[in-house]
Amino acid sequence: MSNDDAISSRIEILRFPLIVGVVFIHSFSPPAHLAQGMIGIKISDALVDFVIFFISQGVARVAVPLFFLVSGYLFFLGGWSWKKQGSKLKRRIHTLLIPLLFWSLLNLMVYAVGQSLPQTNIFFSNAPFPPVLSFSLLNYVRAIFGIPSGYPFAVQFWFIRDLMALVVLAPAIYFVVRSRLGLFFLAALFCLWFAGKWPPPFPSAEASLFFSLGAYLSQPGMKITYLDKFSPWITTVFLSCIALSSAFPTSPLKPSKIAIVFGVPSVWWLTGLALRSPALRSALTELSAASFFVFAAHERMFTIIRKVTYNLLQPTSGVAILALYLLTPICLIVLLVTIYRCLLKTTPLFLGFITGSSNRHYKQRA
Repeated sequence: MSNDDAISSRIEILRFPLIVGVVFIHSFSPPAHLAQGMIGIKISDALVDFVIFFISQGVARVAVPLFFLVSGYLFFLGGWSWKKQGSKLKRRIHTLLIPLLFWSLLNLMVYAVGQSLPQTNIFFSNAPFPPVLSFSLLNYVRAIFGIPSGYPFAVQFWFIRDLMALVVLAPAIYFVVRSRLGLFFLAALFCLWFAGKWPPPFPSAEASLFFSLGAYLSQPGMKITYLDKFSPWITTVFLSCIALSSAFPTSPLKPSKIAIVFGVPSVWWLTGLALRSPALRSALTELSAASFFVFAAHERMFTIIRKVTYNLLQPTSGVAILALYLLTPICLIVLLVTIYRCLLKTTPLFLGFITGSSNRHYKQRA
């Protein structure tokens, strides 16, 4: 396998594990408010609290920066030109904008129906927004794009919104990153991200930094596997920082952001190890195709399932809370992958349309 093929394979098998990480990030927040008040989950078990923080606010937090880094790397791989920019902008209408509009409107429609029925209203409360049927035009713009509130109604699609903004800004990013000021520009972005000082509502500092870093690493002659030989030590620092941030989540040292810095090369190194196992490589490559569908469909479904689950079970012990924390997202991911495969067999072109992947793979299935 050539070096380019190996890097391509590593990116391919990375996608699904990163989506799993995104789901676990969203599983960290306490149960959502119900119309009748909050279902209380008060973790009194310090070990359970530590484990939950370690996974969702530690290991999983590497997912989003890596997604932006890979997106920037692939966007600028092979160079940039105005012709390529125009072609890629046109393609992003299908791969980013159309799925954003579809899933946002679908979420709004489901919530409008759920809020209208007395039997289900309790499970469709959404504090940041008024009832969907009472939305003004500004509310719909805010709900779809998260402007100016910061997060859209389909919360996870802030990633797609920021990615679209970065694609539009790609010419400026390319010329700055490839200039003599490239490293200075990246250092400035890093400082702003690390300090949490970033005035623009979007794209975020995290998105801007790691997309630009991907652009920088896409230059000819860059060896993105260079840190692999140091990764066992880097991973040790990564896990140590996560443990520190889990034990002291309010530490002014910002161990969680330090963990991301070391976590990105650590996770990238693990993809190289995964390639050594043909069975694991095959499984992750197959699951990679379902990544966007799981990303797009999981958040609101997860919110509703969690509300129903906690309302029925009312967990109080640390063991029960930890079990639900681990099993709920895993079961949801399995469910969504199953739905994806059913749609792939029955309506492949529609599936390609709503996931921004109307390519040969889906057309051959039709």
